[in-house]
Amino acid sequence: MQQDPGNPMPYPQFGYPQPPPVPAHSDPSMYMAGPQAGIYNPAAQAPLSPNYYPQQGMPFMPVGGGNEQNNFSMPTQFLQNPVMTNMAMQYGHSLMGQGKEALDRELNKYVSTSRIKYYFAVDTAYVAKKLALLVFPFTHRDWSVKYNPDEPVQPRYELNAPDLYIPAMAFVTYLLIGGVSLGIQERFSPEGLGIQASTALIWALIEVVVIWVTLYLMNIQTKLTSFDILAFCSYKYVGMIVAVVVSFIMPSAYHLALIYVSAATMFFLIRSLKIQVLPESSRDAYGENNASFIGEGSKRRNYLLVFMGGLQPLMMWWLTRQLARP
Repeated sequence: MQQDPGNPMPYPQFGYPQPPPVPAHSDPSMYMAGPQAGIYNPAAQAPLSPNYYPQQGMPFMPVGGGNEQNNFSMPTQFLQNPVMTNMAMQYGHSLMGQGKEALDRELNKYVSTSRIKYYFAVDTAYVAKKLALLVFPFTHRDWSVKYNPDEPVQPRYELNAPDLYIPAMAFVTYLLIGGVSLGIQERFSPEGLGIQASTALIWALIEVVVIWVTLYLMNIQTKLTSFDILAFCSYKYVGMIVAVVVSFIMPSAYHLALIYVSAATMFFLIRSLKIQVLPESSRDAYGENNASFIGEGSKRRNYLLVFMGGLQPLMMWWLTRQLARP
């Protein structure tokens, strides 16, 4: 038997065939382990099956196969399909519509959205006339509010109707003017502006609550709602802005401007609420036999009007005393 130089240890004495030559290979996995260490393993050259782990023989999912690539391409194909895109958009619009209806239904349990929209139904002509009326109310003659039997007349068609657009814009402008005033006096800070806004908002809510409780305790019949009271009491921010702006031009004229706008606000508030706190139709309904009761109701109404009117100058001074330029 010819000695194979690649395998120096043949086993002819045991009748075994001579093993194939062992090529020089640097990978240890190409050789058998155990008692036959060092013998070349031809099976190691066979590629591993993609469906089994070589150690445990367990099936596994291939990594980086074609299925994964198809899965990643599915969203792109879905978005490129116009039919599926339209269906998704219609479904999204349907969900948004259902959510809006649910939100409106929950809000209507506490606040009527249609009622809030009424207070913001204004136009440019109404805003200009109402601002002029707030600053110069002494020349106004007709303070009655026209009513429609079907629905209330919107503020854009009725100058004497209350609105919340001017109070809201005046409140924001008051905060901006206050920030400018504090900046001129070198006392501006974000924290101070936040305190100014929160203080004004808290006092406005307290004023509305106090007036509403007073109406209840004095048993005064009125058609005023909480939004009406908030609107009439918030018109004072227009006069406050005028007083602070005057202090920019002439600091010594602040108190004179405050006195004038306070008197104008009082006059406007009393004349506007005089026919709404206890309407004439409600008084006539009692007849002549209830004259004493009507007289008592008129006294309570006058007390309430004086209280609401006298509260405005005090609030205007309190909220502008630190903003006016000294």
